[in-house]
Amino acid sequence: MNMKFYINIADWEKFLGQILKTYRIYAPQEVSGNLAYQVLTPENVDKAIYGTYRAVQPFKTFFCLPQEKVTEVTPHPEKTIVLGVKNCDLKALSVMDKIFLEGDFVDPFYRERRERTLIITSDCYQPKDTCFCTLLDNDPFPERGFDLNLSQIDNGFLLEVGSQKGESFIVPIREDLKYATLDLMKKREKKRKEAREKVVEINREFKTKRPFSSIVKEEYASPVWEEVTKTCVECGACTNICPSCYCFLLVDTKDGGKFPKVKFWDSCQHTGFARVAAGINPRAKLYERLRNRYLCKYEYRPENFGIVACTGCGRCVEACQGKIDKREVIKKLDEKARKVNGRESLFAS
Repeated sequence: MNMKFYINIADWEKFLGQILKTYRIYAPQEVSGNLAYQVLTPENVDKAIYGTYRAVQPFKTFFCLPQEKVTEVTPHPEKTIVLGVKNCDLKALSVMDKIFLEGDFVDPFYRERRERTLIITSDCYQPKDTCFCTLLDNDPFPERGFDLNLSQIDNGFLLEVGSQKGESFIVPIREDLKYATLDLMKKREKKRKEAREKVVEINREFKTKRPFSSIVKEEYASPVWEEVTKTCVECGACTNICPSCYCFLLVDTKDGGKFPKVKFWDSCQHTGFARVAAGINPRAKLYERLRNRYLCKYEYRPENFGIVACTGCGRCVEACQGKIDKREVIKKLDEKARKVNGRESLFAS
């Protein structure tokens, strides 16, 4: 799919208003000074925000619920559209897909929600100071994996089709669409370049010579891990807000005369996460659990699934009550390695 069109904002909002009876539509809107996914209604369809940073909620919440019964047949989920999804969340969704859609077992609940959801991404032109996608060689705009992508330009959108599902979706408005001109494409590329430069500038002080994956793996024994854990309160906010964390517990619950099995989100930062029989805990210390999370993102999942499980969305930085900034942690690991065991010359500029 490589079709690109232009549609003005008024026609796009009119179309959304017409399909509200068919789809449940979520879009980022301003809530208490931030952006959060809200259900669109005829009254607020013009309040959707497309061209800024990602929403507070991680995209995974639309497919992997924080709590759900997994031993009962549930009604088919309604047809859903999620607007304004950013590339960091789209990248994270590919991580979730590998976990729940590939291998010997496919999660039927995840799969059905995934199949019944139309993903409409949009370019991120105004990143937050916690965004760091470029440190991981990602961009603040998507190039694949979406059904449709919206690049806000002037008084409309450059609409790019990314899938057969997306192509079928826009059939009712083909009369309102104009093929994208070369001038429009140049404008999009200019805005995308500027957006990337903004993220690069935000993260200039966090740039390291070695990739994150190498630093985390090679500095396994660094004292920095204990240092940065001093302010951690073990709340699990970083894993809950992360768009690619998927760990869960299966619990037998009691509901009248039945005992349904319920799946809950779990967190590797909790004391009992890795505990096994007889109370043995291979990660009993807090710094070991924090380190494990970094290893999971940058070493374990790349080795086992071929994909880095951090996309630079920055949500964990914002959510941390202990003010632990992942970028600062990795920078400290890298700097510490320069100063010990004669390695200064190895990493010096």
